[in-house]
Amino acid sequence: MSVRRCVRAGLVIALLCAPLVVRPAHAETYRIGVIHIERILRDSPPARAALERIERDFKPRDTALSAREQEVRTAAAQLEQERAGLDPAARAARERDLDAQQREVQRAREQFAEDLRVRQFEELDKLKERLDQVLTRLARDQGYDLILQSALWVGKSVDVTDDVIKALGP
Repeated sequence: MSVRRCVRAGLVIALLCAPLVVRPAHAETYRIGVIHIERILRDSPPARAALERIERDFKPRDTALSAREQEVRTAAAQLEQERAGLDPAARAARERDLDAQQREVQRAREQFAEDLRVRQFEELDKLKERLDQVLTRLARDQGYDLILQSALWVGKSVDVTDDVIKALGP
């Protein structure tokens, strides 16, 4: 009898505890969106416009630097050809002059690269501010609980990149 009582008691306890273990599912739904930042930077009109502005502003300087680099290369090649016919003092003077020109062009190229990097970050910051505004408005207007930047795998139903690109507009 004691085995039966134990089994019965176990069944009663199991039935009493079942509501604690198996709770009714309160299905809370969340709306999640994912954006692909690379596509936004490549395809959105503001990103393209920023790239065009940077290119327009820096192209003349880059062209001038490239021309100056070519001049220095030509001078180096000419010195190499004439080296044997020059007296030691003239050769040394031209080598010093060429080294100074090469350092000057290298400094100018490094300064150009730094200025370009700074400008790119400025344009990216402007785009980021606008993107933040668009994402906030999109989340509020379309009821998103969470918008992520990229993911390992993204289904079409959660990819909102095209919506963001459209919202960024011209």
